[in-house]
Amino acid sequence: MEHKTVKAETRTERKKGPTGRLRRSGRIPAVVYGQDQNLTISVDAHDFTNTFKHISESTIITLQTPGGDVEVLVKDWDEDLLTGSIRHVDFYEVATGKLLRTNIQVHVHGNPKGVREGGILDVSLHDIEVECLPKDIPQEFRIDVSELDIGDSVHVSDIEQPEGVRILTHLDQVVVSVVHARVEVLEPEEEEEEIGEEGAEQAAGEEESGEGEEE
Repeated sequence: MEHKTVKAETRTERKKGPTGRLRRSGRIPAVVYGQDQNLTISVDAHDFTNTFKHISESTIITLQTPGGDVEVLVKDWDEDLLTGSIRHVDFYEVATGKLLRTNIQVHVHGNPKGVREGGILDVSLHDIEVECLPKDIPQEFRIDVSELDIGDSVHVSDIEQPEGVRILTHLDQVVVSVVHARVEVLEPEEEEEEIGEEGAEQAAGEEESGEGEEE
């Protein structure tokens, strides 16, 4: 189970003015959606952005707040369209001993036989939904594709379920496969045009010939 720690401060005002000042001071407003009640907080923009680069949807974060530590998952976030900076974060509180649902990233590794023979590796599924206790959350699902030939594929059902983890994604879904490289067929447009031009010239010649016969 992957784990990170982020310091947080509580905040009381949620209006646009105070929120804007908060961002300008180098902090990100956030909300923790708790089991019993929601908590409005802020986190340091620099620290959280650095942490955010190295986490996934299944990473448990311990928020160190004045009221005590809270374990959360990142539920959603809002980015500035121009700068890409994070403007707001929604956290979901994780309850110890209670089942939760989250998505686990798929990590594909290896050089497939089929790719060496000219095929293309096609990753169809980038994450898999699971249900488990917080302590059992897998960091990722690793899939070795080294032995895949052209036409071979790995389905969700082929992935070994870790102890305490139930996979919710449909088992018949394809995760990764090696497919034939697409062969581009040249459209015979130019050839058809040439034939058309030749036909037109031939028809014109026949018409001229016909006119001469009438004379």
